[in-house]
Amino acid sequence: MLKKARPVRLLNWVTISLALAGVVVLQMDPAAAQAADRMPVTVVIARQAPVKQQITVVGTLAAREETRVQASTDREIKQILVEVGQRVEAGQPLAILDTTDALLALDKNAASLERAGVAIAAEKSKVAIALVSEREAAERLNRSRTLQPKGAISNQTLDEHQNGHDRAIAELALARQLLALAEKDEQILASERREIMVALERCTVRATSAGTVIDRSARIGAVTSFSDGPLFVIARDGAIEFVADVTDVDFARLKEGMTARISVAGIDTAASGSVRLIAARLDPKTRSGSVRIALDAVEGLTPGAYARGVVETAYRSNVLLPGTAVRSAAGTNSVFVVENDRVLQRAVAVGARRDELVEIVDGVSAGEMVVVKAGGFLRDRDRIIPVPASVAGVEQRELSLLAAAAEAGEGVGP
Repeated sequence: MLKKARPVRLLNWVTISLALAGVVVLQMDPAAAQAADRMPVTVVIARQAPVKQQITVVGTLAAREETRVQASTDREIKQILVEVGQRVEAGQPLAILDTTDALLALDKNAASLERAGVAIAAEKSKVAIALVSEREAAERLNRSRTLQPKGAISNQTLDEHQNGHDRAIAELALARQLLALAEKDEQILASERREIMVALERCTVRATSAGTVIDRSARIGAVTSFSDGPLFVIARDGAIEFVADVTDVDFARLKEGMTARISVAGIDTAASGSVRLIAARLDPKTRSGSVRIALDAVEGLTPGAYARGVVETAYRSNVLLPGTAVRSAAGTNSVFVVENDRVLQRAVAVGARRDELVEIVDGVSAGEMVVVKAGGFLRDRDRIIPVPASVAGVEQRELSLLAAAAEAGEGVGP
């Protein structure tokens, strides 16, 4: 009979165990049961930061002002003294042309001037002799006029002295005229010498302004011609600027004086600058307009190089959030704001976007807690466990960008 009672006892122990388990479940902490229904969600605190609205521009580098140097005479090029890329000063020789004819003419002129000097000296001596003869004749005439009334001199002698004085005056006048002609000849030869010197100077091609040589078409042995274009092109004062065409939409936002940063391939440092000149009209075919941006001096800027950059068109301060925090659906944007451990979906107005950041124009205030990733796993009014991004073991790119923007004064562009 004892062997038949064992199954009943085993059944009783199982029943008691299940009952005890039920008691344990019923006595579980209510707060722990509520926490089990919530999921941990990474959140970020909305921060106010500068926002720079920017226009992206693509173009080329060009000399701000080009000086074209041409030869003023048709002669063969004998020497080239500078190369592209060299810095030159105003008046510096760039090339030497053939001077053979000019030097020959200069030698002939020098000989002619020497002969002219000798001729002038001879004529001056003749004038001096004529002056002496005129004085002697005048003295004889005066004595004859004094003695003739006393009968000491005949009328015939007086007439001879008068004629001698007249001849002396005529010879003096002729000598003076010949001297004047000799001096005129010398003046003409001196003028010819100046012309030869000008021609000789024109055989030296000089820089008309200081700057950097950016092009050279001069070749040794070539004959210069004004119709062939410039021998050298100089970037005046070495000033380089950025030239780009922008669309009509962006063109309307540009104003002179706006700051810009231009990056050139192969140069590590971006060049700072400002909008210097905006075209007076748009091209009716392309609906684009030209803009010229003056650049600060940076080593290595070369005209013709490809470059790209941004122009800052507006500056303001707004809330910035990681792009993943904004949920877009049916043409509207929203974020999940956390209040009392509960997510509330809130519509927002967004502005500029850049570098995975979004400008919040309206809908979120600085200091509010926002879910970093507004995925489909959340619904309005869900309860969560907020995990600050600075504590969570996730990538911190969004927060680092926000901090960098706030501390460095750099903002977000479109």
